[in-house]
Amino acid sequence: MKLQKRGIGLKRFWKECFLFQPGPDAAWARGKREAYYAYRTALVLCAGLCMGLALLVLAVGPYSKRALIDYLCRWQTLLLNTIPVALLVLLFYGILGSAWGGFLAGGGIALGFSLGNYYKLQFRDDPLYFEDMLILREAKAMAGGDHYSLFIDWQIILAVFCLALGAALLRLLAPGKVRRKWRRLGTAAVSVALCGCLAPVVLDAGHYQNTQNFAHLNQWSATQNYVSHGFWYPFLHSIGDFVETPPGGYSKKEIQALLESYPDADIPEDRKINIIALMREAYADFSLYGVEGLDVSGYDVYHALEEESYTGDLVTNIFAGGTVDSERCFLTGNYQLRNFRGNANSYAWYLREQGYVVEGSHPYYQWFYNRLNINGYLGFEKYRFLEGDYETMSHAEYPEDAVLLPEIYADYQKCIAAGKPCFSFSVNVQSHGPYPTWDSGADEYLSGDYSIECKNAVNSYMTTIMETDRELKKLVDLLRDDPEPVVLVTFGDHLPWMGDGNVFYEQMGIDIDPSGGESFLRHYATRYLIWANKAAAEIIGHEVKGEGPAVSPCYLMNLVFDQAGWDGPGFMQAMDEMMAVFPVVSTKGQYVVDGVMTDRVPAEREELFQQFRQMQFYWRNEFLYQDVMEG
Repeated sequence: MKLQKRGIGLKRFWKECFLFQPGPDAAWARGKREAYYAYRTALVLCAGLCMGLALLVLAVGPYSKRALIDYLCRWQTLLLNTIPVALLVLLFYGILGSAWGGFLAGGGIALGFSLGNYYKLQFRDDPLYFEDMLILREAKAMAGGDHYSLFIDWQIILAVFCLALGAALLRLLAPGKVRRKWRRLGTAAVSVALCGCLAPVVLDAGHYQNTQNFAHLNQWSATQNYVSHGFWYPFLHSIGDFVETPPGGYSKKEIQALLESYPDADIPEDRKINIIALMREAYADFSLYGVEGLDVSGYDVYHALEEESYTGDLVTNIFAGGTVDSERCFLTGNYQLRNFRGNANSYAWYLREQGYVVEGSHPYYQWFYNRLNINGYLGFEKYRFLEGDYETMSHAEYPEDAVLLPEIYADYQKCIAAGKPCFSFSVNVQSHGPYPTWDSGADEYLSGDYSIECKNAVNSYMTTIMETDRELKKLVDLLRDDPEPVVLVTFGDHLPWMGDGNVFYEQMGIDIDPSGGESFLRHYATRYLIWANKAAAEIIGHEVKGEGPAVSPCYLMNLVFDQAGWDGPGFMQAMDEMMAVFPVVSTKGQYVVDGVMTDRVPAEREELFQQFRQMQFYWRNEFLYQDVMEG
């Protein structure tokens, strides 16, 4: 071999020494080039598969590392987590033409998604779903500042090391770049085509069910169910949940006819009562749990209000995050949410049809959970946010309820002055977690043999919600003697964050295992409260007091209407009958059927439950208030 005097580069060395040695003719040289291209492509695919394998160390999150062995023992799970990464690497190899560059780009993106899932599991015990891609801005905002402290551990170091090592080896073993554009486009097209071939397997519900592995994970935890499949497989499978399909046996005509048998009922003019609803961020009554060393005397204010109200448990679909699930289930009557991209049926639209002013407040960013747009889709005529409004009243990161609640009352008064009934729905933000694990100057509520981080977090949380309780009492006192009839509804959206991996719940001895029964309720249940002033009680004809049933958020508005003596829209009337049988319908696989908690709808109720699901699907997907919107 003849080398140039100025030396030889690595790329030229490989070409001359390994594949491109002079042959007897041009055909021989072309064959060598084709062999090199095939070799380099195969090497890229192998590197992508290895990267997918390495990323499984992040897929287990905070759970038992023995689940990694479970991945390796189930070849379907292994392939369905590594092949997507390999195809992503192959795609970028086709786009960039460089083996190491394609691996670095595709593998880097795969690492980024895996890290997002890993941190989400660590901080909120909640995996990354495809639908979360719509709220990346919220995720970035919540991850910044003092909300969560990003960290680096051996799992992250290992994954990053594998990415760097793979790129370096490909730079050494497969140098050069694909110059021919048609070949690069062909490689990218093959990657996309293979993704299309893989999609039916990934999205198939039956196959997903059959690849579960609970040897070292809890099958009753939705999060651990997800983790049992790895990361890339369940993440891509969640695309199927993003696009809603009709339940089995669904017939639009039949369900439409069924719902039309429940005609919408107007609210008589002399029975129109104002409604002020407040969803409280992460509100929990810790006095119910018997925590040793916890001063619960501050709850006396709220308990006194409960004594003069209609109260009960609200069994939500969420824990320590996902606020809008409870919020929008309450407003829409849906037991599970869809991706709101346009006008959707809600009780707010119905109340607008009945002549109500529909408004509210959330003293945080209007883009958070896309409330600016979606609240409009749900029928709100006016909604106040942080931008240009509450930011002028408070310099706090999470504006205080001492600011919010007086503004809610002021808006209500303006509505009354205009001569129209009011439906106000607001969401507070002061009690948003996570809570400081350092000394924030909060009042002392927790004492005893607990970690200093646990004490600080609990003290901060309790101080915040007790401040809101006092503001809530002030609002009730203003409404109590108001000559206008008004009903106040307040409820918690979910239980609060209490340490990464729920460590502070464990320290306080609160069993929130979501497996079922009482611990399931402790994991997902908050409290609701419906209160009526004297003027409203006179119209209703009875005092609004007592213990109500445990219900899912989709039924809470049913209870409000029932206490007010209203029949409501036809869908609500149909749901009244369903509530009598299925008062709790959780997306976490637990139900209350005929008063019994179960993880499976009994056979004798299966037909009725399918009818419930079909009516819900129709209500979610067929907008019925076009005339109200245009008016």
